[in-house]
Amino acid sequence: SLFFFASPFLEVISQIAQAFLPTYTVLPKEERGRKADVAEWHAASERFVFRLEKVGLGVGVLIASVVGSIVAFAPGIVTKDAGVQAAAKPLALILAAGVSLTAPVAVSEGALIARKELTYLAGVYFLSTALLPPVLRRIRSGGGPVSQVWICFALFQLFRSTCFLGRILATRGKIDAE
Repeated sequence: SLFFFASPFLEVISQIAQAFLPTYTVLPKEERGRKADVAEWHAASERFVFRLEKVGLGVGVLIASVVGSIVAFAPGIVTKDAGVQAAAKPLALILAAGVSLTAPVAVSEGALIARKELTYLAGVYFLSTALLPPVLRRIRSGGGPVSQVWICFALFQLFRSTCFLGRILATRGKIDAE
């Protein structure tokens, strides 16, 4: 439940990218035709993306610290059940890792949506979503602890973050990525 509490703080960065990056992807009419201006326009777009990535990482770490601290030091905020509190404390760091990785995923996702790289996004979503349930079923059938589920989630976010940011870095300096 703490993850879902934290999500709106992380997802808003995706919305910022989606709202403001399109203005950088379409050159104003009066600027069209001048090659230097097109390059400058796209360089400004890339700077904005990387500035958002830095902000996303900072917000992710901040929110992850809050969420992890609640689980580790004040679990009574979430539940009064002493057994749940004791079981949750060792998961604080794993939960924080998953939460901190969600912000870079959201920023990169927003940037890729704004750049209209929807085929790539769909492919990563399809692959990551197709792989997650079998892994979770294997954890359940093996009787693995809850920590394995949260580690799986953190790895899921790491995979998506790596794919999305990797795409942004790989297409850096190119005008049309798809």
